[in-house]
Amino acid sequence: MSLLELRNIVRRYGSAGGVFRPARTVSVLEEVSLTVERGRILGVVGESGCGKSTTGRVALGLEVPDAGEVLFDGQPMPKPDTREWRQMRARAQMVFQDPLGALDRRMTIAEQIAEPMVIHRIGTPGTRKERVAELLTAVGLRPDQGRSHPLQLSGGQRQRAVLARALATTPELLVCDEPVSALDVSIQAQVVNILLRLQREFGLGMMFISHDLKLVGNIADEVAVMYLGRVVEKGSPEQLFSDPQHPYTQVLVASIPDPFRRRPRPALKGEPPDPSHRPAGCPFHPRCTIATDLCSTELPVLRRVSGRQMAACHFVGAATTDPLEVPA
Repeated sequence: MSLLELRNIVRRYGSAGGVFRPARTVSVLEEVSLTVERGRILGVVGESGCGKSTTGRVALGLEVPDAGEVLFDGQPMPKPDTREWRQMRARAQMVFQDPLGALDRRMTIAEQIAEPMVIHRIGTPGTRKERVAELLTAVGLRPDQGRSHPLQLSGGQRQRAVLARALATTPELLVCDEPVSALDVSIQAQVVNILLRLQREFGLGMMFISHDLKLVGNIADEVAVMYLGRVVEKGSPEQLFSDPQHPYTQVLVASIPDPFRRRPRPALKGEPPDPSHRPAGCPFHPRCTIATDLCSTELPVLRRVSGRQMAACHFVGAATTDPLEVPA
């Protein structure tokens, strides 16, 4: 049984409008289906604004989808702020992108790591203190640093504290929303290594959200590529790196720095469309070099390519291995 399953999730935001601005609806997620297995890592990648973070929030029940279903451990996601939802939240935690914004500057690090245990009534004051010291050590901090406030720590140390707090309730699922993008490259590697070690130690299921395809490819067991609120391709990192099928994935893979590259890297045309005015047909067709009339009128669905690899392109299986070439 899957630990987390998103089935055909739709999420839209509406604005009231005004005298000079009409009301509009922004479609953030459209028919998103993803699965996180126990003890495995699902990587979610895509450009800014593609819906990655909203997917993570819906997965934890922090946002309610307008359509579709979220299943956690085989059971429907409880309604927010109910007793059942709070019990579920002890089993699923989030690691945020901005560690300083995720921490309360007025509280010590130890108080903030212990807070989830207090909320969920886990342990006694004595056992919580011991647990905080264990978690600080596990993430590479000294126990005495628990007496520090967030502004007294470096960015990398703050992110380790955020990770320790997320593990305080011994969760089964971690949703990591760009957890290292605000850190220096050398610190990123340290935090990722700690995250992977803890994931293996505790057998955590993990949704790792990032715009860094190379990083996700190195740590994930499966990768989902999102564009304009839709999953356009998913499969193992080996499949996506060696044989990307969707034109958007091909460009992403080609954009990974490679000192041995002999050909110029392909570039995307234009900017992502406005989510409140989604193009008809394939959402990628205005920027795609192989688009035809069919792409502007008919929405492609995810089709199986081989194994677990799936892609949403009308030309899956056609000569689309080079995003600069247009099939005859």
